[in-house]
Amino acid sequence: MIAHALDSKPVTKPATMCHLNRFNPALKKGAQVKFSKAAGDYNTHAHVQKKAADDLFKLIKPSACNKNKVCVDLGAGPLVNTHQLKSLYGNVLSMDLSFNMLNSCNKGDYKVCADMDNLPLQSNSVDIIFSNFAVQWSANFNMLLKSLYEVLKPGGQAFISTVVEGSLNEIKTAFAAVDSHSHINTFNSVDYINQSVQSSGFNVTNTISMIYTDKYSTPLQAIRSIKAIGATTQNTGKTRPGLLTKSALKTACAAYPLINQKACVSYHVVLLSLTKA
Repeated sequence: MIAHALDSKPVTKPATMCHLNRFNPALKKGAQVKFSKAAGDYNTHAHVQKKAADDLFKLIKPSACNKNKVCVDLGAGPLVNTHQLKSLYGNVLSMDLSFNMLNSCNKGDYKVCADMDNLPLQSNSVDIIFSNFAVQWSANFNMLLKSLYEVLKPGGQAFISTVVEGSLNEIKTAFAAVDSHSHINTFNSVDYINQSVQSSGFNVTNTISMIYTDKYSTPLQAIRSIKAIGATTQNTGKTRPGLLTKSALKTACAAYPLINQKACVSYHVVLLSLTKA
């Protein structure tokens, strides 16, 4: 069954395969490099991601027949959700753009290094898509949803959390004191997410909007936190070019908005539970 999902060859256990997209190669390569560098520190700093995963798991209804299903963990990172997914589904395929992320943990039985914008999966081949804090890095969320719809079997489900517009506003405010360039990524609006879901063909079982917040003792810790999880990755070509100077970083830290003497980093997130008709 896993071999069918991988679109051709049987997979020996454990296995890591590589399938990279050629679309927008500069940004894709940059994403791959930054997430690979973050592999070792990801689990230590991914507090918000873990909270979102917990809420996403709450949307899954336990069922005895789940043990016969194939689940793809899309954007699996260092396999932080693999153990819980394996307790729910018969086969779990971990997929991520970063080879280092996949290779940093030996929990997974089946691993594929691949680009979500060029899925190496056959049509109607998997039962479940689980994707936590990953699809915001897609080059085209609308097209990605249509691809996920295509690879799912009829009645298949997708459980997705995605970062949306409004996220990292504290960091945006801090760096506005440095220059007029964009220092954070551009995230899709909630309206665009909803429109994409409506046009994809999915039936919506549930949609929830959440705001998750990390708190740090200093602005510098807050700024460094997004680098530690690879979130400085560019998803557009419009972010500030060049390296950030110590002087600019000091200015940003001085301008960072504090709440009760804490430097917060907030993520606006949409959780989706979708079913293929």
